Amino acid sequence: MKRLFITLPVLSMLAVPVLAQQAAPSSDAAEPRPTTVQDACIFVAKNMLMVKDLKVGVVQAFPELDPPGARLTYSTRMDSEPQDISDEIECQFEPGAEPLQVTRFCMDRTCYAANSEEPEERRRFEEVRALMQRLD
Repeated sequence: MKRLFITLPVLSMLAVPVLAQQAAPSSDAAEPRPTTVQDACIFVAKNMLMVKDLKVGVVQAFPELDPPGARLTYSTRMDSEPQDISDEIECQFEPGAEPLQVTRFCMDRTCYAANSEEPEERRRFEEVRALMQRLD
């Protein structure tokens, strides 16, 4: 039985590319702040689903309502046919707030807000809100 010994310097050279990838700044940091309720709701959906792109179907935006909000259909599959885009998200935002701040959003029959009863739902809401606050 042959034994293969890899020295420490060789192992450290193998780890450098992985560490460099982890330390690289996220391209999401350069994302512009959404200025419309439609764009803000798309931002919420992308970050909740942890995807870079969504194929958006039907959009209903209501910036004039109190609270302002939007509903839209989406798919994570970019090759989806229009009739197959059926997942929905609904978002509400703070009235008169500049920049837009999400106050509630619902996906897959689950609503996320600061006052959600379930701790996990409150946590997901706070994560999305924190990501919105980090935008330039």
